[in-house]
Amino acid sequence: MQRRAAIMAFLRSREGSGLIGKVVFAAALAIVAGYGFYQASVQAFVANKSDEKATALQLVDAFVSNYSNLRSELDADRAPVPATFRAHSIAQFNRARGAGNDLRVRWIGRVGRSIATPPSDSHMAQVIESFVGKANPVPVSQFVTVEGEQVFRTVYPSVARDQSCVDCHNRIQPGQSWQLNDVMGAFSIDAPAGPFLRRLQFECVGIALIVFVLIGGAGAWVSWDQYRRIAEREAARLKAETANRAKSSFLATMSHELRTPLNAIIGFSEMMRGEVLGEIGNQRYRPYIDNIHESGAHLLQIITDILDLSKAEAGKLDLNDDVFDLREVVRSVRQLTSGRIAAGGLTEKIDLPADLPPLRGDERKIKQVLLNLISNAVKFTPAGGTIELSARFDRKNGLTLIIADSGIGIPAEDLDRVLQPFEQVDSSLSRQHEGTGLGLPLVRAMIELHGGTVGLNSVVGVGTQVILTLPAERLVYDMAPAPLSTAA
Repeated sequence: MQRRAAIMAFLRSREGSGLIGKVVFAAALAIVAGYGFYQASVQAFVANKSDEKATALQLVDAFVSNYSNLRSELDADRAPVPATFRAHSIAQFNRARGAGNDLRVRWIGRVGRSIATPPSDSHMAQVIESFVGKANPVPVSQFVTVEGEQVFRTVYPSVARDQSCVDCHNRIQPGQSWQLNDVMGAFSIDAPAGPFLRRLQFECVGIALIVFVLIGGAGAWVSWDQYRRIAEREAARLKAETANRAKSSFLATMSHELRTPLNAIIGFSEMMRGEVLGEIGNQRYRPYIDNIHESGAHLLQIITDILDLSKAEAGKLDLNDDVFDLREVVRSVRQLTSGRIAAGGLTEKIDLPADLPPLRGDERKIKQVLLNLISNAVKFTPAGGTIELSARFDRKNGLTLIIADSGIGIPAEDLDRVLQPFEQVDSSLSRQHEGTGLGLPLVRAMIELHGGTVGLNSVVGVGTQVILTLPAERLVYDMAPAPLSTAA
């Protein structure tokens, strides 16, 4: 039952459909091969037998012509007439060939004008009469059935080319008035074809089967091997997805478990830093308290990113759509990052259209996207560099946001890799900064959740551009936002 189910699943797959196509092609090719071999063999048989028949005919014709000439010079009354002589000679030729002869020769007269042997059937009579009136009649060859056996028959016209032949026939048949170039009859030569055709049919079937088995078998093996490898990859993918879901579930659970004590650490350290319950006796503890608070906040942010990424991979990251002014979000991000930009010796450039319409989306996630990208740009741009945020929009293509830097850049072969979770480009500068490799994957997950796309352009040593696109339906044109200064 399991094997049958596997076979049915294979036949329903794309590879199974391909196998059916290969089988049909193999069958068609087998038929063509068998038919081609049949035709070639029949043509070779006809050519071979035609040569044999032509030789036999030339011998008989020359023999009878010579006899006719000698008969007119010798005692014609005592010698048999040429037609009788021909008939007796052909009969003796056939007896000498035996029962299994290759050729059977007969001389046939015309209907109503024959001397010894009239046509054996109406078809032969029609063939002989078709020669009459033609200046140069040509032989007619065809496969016919004689007494239940297939033969290859050729009917050669017998034309009176010699006057002696005409005179002889007129003496025997005074009322026929034979003349030169009259068709007096025909030579009929039969070559047995039944055994050859039966053997040929068997050979053609064998050749067709061999071609079909070879091509169809090879096609079946290729299709099954492809299906097996695809099935193995699909099973591996399902296994990886199951493991990934288990990982995401574990990370989400652990993230929640870790956030509770972290919130306590952050809260208590903040109380100690603010000396809520009184002064700290030894001021040397203050740097440690600040370090505990900052480390706890940083770890909480990492756990939040892991939780968000786990939700995104599990398809549980939701949007809280609202209409907001994107320029206000940019203003907020500038306030949060201006200190780090200044400390890094960088220049900030903001270029937003004055008529930028409001955006419908999750304001918190868009803010997180911009914050992650600008923080990355700051981290990987050396002093003296530039961080630039620009936007353009139209009613057809929607909104495009570009965050560019003049930092270390990303090698072309790593552009896809950096969008995967926990991936980082190894460089001397990036190793000087901490990071989890979650920023860009989170950015892509959140933008795609909005129906947008994320693109990367980067040149090592020149800088990186992150291009965010949001669909046109997320722009709200019936609300006019207040102008925002773009001075850096």
